[in-house]
Amino acid sequence: MDRTNRLARTGAVCYALWGIVHVLGAALQLAALRSQGGAGLTAMISTARPFDAQATAVPGASAAFMGMGAFNLLWIGVLVTVVAVTLNWRNARLGYWLNLGVVGATDAGLLWALLVPGVMAWSDGLVGLALFATAVVCSTLGRAGVRGLPLAATTA
Repeated sequence: MDRTNRLARTGAVCYALWGIVHVLGAALQLAALRSQGGAGLTAMISTARPFDAQATAVPGASAAFMGMGAFNLLWIGVLVTVVAVTLNWRNARLGYWLNLGVVGATDAGLLWALLVPGVMAWSDGLVGLALFATAVVCSTLGRAGVRGLPLAATTA
């Protein structure tokens, strides 16, 4: 297997791991919502600030919107994983752009809504962000190799 394929497959593995992490995280969020209600889910997400579930009431509509967000995150994770194992693994251009756009937009929302305002601890968002950054670098270098652009010096 040449270097281009190795890079593309490393990117695919990182995208697949990103998807799996987000499917599992969303499933845990939905389980917290079901067992503990909106206050429990809020406590689970709000890791950067102390959260007192007794002092904070989460109205039903707010809890429902949070549940919908978790459900959407679950399916985004499934989509990213499927694209990674079917298209990114083969270094397909469509897979490159699909996962770049979907994961990029999803992680931009994480940054904008949870990490930068200090709702979620950076350490809790770091795994997904690191997987995305690694996937982007590897898949971009893999795509560059397909187009004949020079890559870093290769070894035999």
